[in-house]
Amino acid sequence: MATLSKPEQLGVAVSSRSQRIKTLIGSVLGYGSEGMDFLLISFVLVYITRDFHLSTVQGGNLTLATTLGMLAGSYLFGFIADLFGRMRTLAYTILLFTVATGLIYFAQDYSQLLILRFLVGMGVGGEFGIGMTAVTETWSKNQRAKATSIVALGWQVGVLTASVLPVFIVPAFGWRAVFLVGLIPALLALFVRKSLEEPEMWRQSNLNKRTLLRKAEQKTITAEEQLQLDNLKKFPLKKLFANRKLAVTTIGLIFMSFIQNFGYYGIFTWMPTILANKYGYTLSKASGWMLISTIGMLIGITIFGILADKIGRKKTFALYYICGTIYCVIYFFVFNDQTLLLWGSALLGFFVNGMMGGIGAVLAENFPAEARSTAENFIFGTGRGLAGFGPVIIGLVATGGSLYGALSLIFLIYPIGLIIMLICIPETKGKALE
Repeated sequence: MATLSKPEQLGVAVSSRSQRIKTLIGSVLGYGSEGMDFLLISFVLVYITRDFHLSTVQGGNLTLATTLGMLAGSYLFGFIADLFGRMRTLAYTILLFTVATGLIYFAQDYSQLLILRFLVGMGVGGEFGIGMTAVTETWSKNQRAKATSIVALGWQVGVLTASVLPVFIVPAFGWRAVFLVGLIPALLALFVRKSLEEPEMWRQSNLNKRTLLRKAEQKTITAEEQLQLDNLKKFPLKKLFANRKLAVTTIGLIFMSFIQNFGYYGIFTWMPTILANKYGYTLSKASGWMLISTIGMLIGITIFGILADKIGRKKTFALYYICGTIYCVIYFFVFNDQTLLLWGSALLGFFVNGMMGGIGAVLAENFPAEARSTAENFIFGTGRGLAGFGPVIIGLVATGGSLYGALSLIFLIYPIGLIIMLICIPETKGKALE
């Protein structure tokens, strides 16, 4: 019987160095394109709400439509990637969100905007988990958190690009032209499809399944092999809840993903608007705030990946939860002038989004190869999708009041994340992938 080889148990990556690097680059670029296309709307939302005469709730609904699309895309494409391959599915998801972003240029009403943002969300929701899965399956256990943190850096570069583009494009061509730039990453889909191979770990798992299916057809399969085949044929989502321990881990990781994304989307969707309305920031100054925040995120994510590989996943998450809680209180309740808000945003980005440096590795390390993309996308996608209600909730709370005051409540969620992580999530530092 062909069995799944596990060279990772020796701490050795299962793919060649060249393939590891190309897979990492493809995943970084994919996540960067995702971040750019997703956040472009935040930096022109003030123009969209004015031209389409939208309320703050309707403005938040554009983000909500995107995150509902993320939920659909996460579930659909994660399952497809486990069945038919990581790279092929990754290319399709990139193509979907880039084309949908470009079509926003032609949107004529609010309904069209909602539909297109839903489609953007579908592609974005599918891309994250597939790219992360491919990286975790090609890099060794001693470098896994660092590798996934590098992928997470791609999102921040995409956000930075999204913050800079409107400064140059809007004055000359209008806000619609910004979304045409979102078509450029479609070229990446071609690179992914033509240049990247499936991770050896997935190919071995798929080969094992096909071998067992052939033996079953030939009626030469043993009882032990039949049990293995039955397990492989199970719907991937069932494997996330296969027993009590896994179910608790899955639910805990969903809550952690939700908390991380709720804080991130809540703050970075509305802060440019707050800076413009409350402090009179121009588009250029708001982009400067995002630049400083993004630099903080890049440093926070990088340090998270290094620490997670050295001292463990749980200790690193605990450090970020505790420091994030303290700093959010300081930022929203102590800082009261533009200079502190501007430069203090670096540490805000460091703690609010630094946890992205390890989430991909932790998700991969708790589930087997035949359900790994499903796990990455279902868990992170559910958390991220539910967090999409964050901007809407903040918009509702701010109705008739202060957006800034509504945002200040975000610090309350991080202690909850700490408790859930300590209770529900096992330490997986150095664990060999199944």
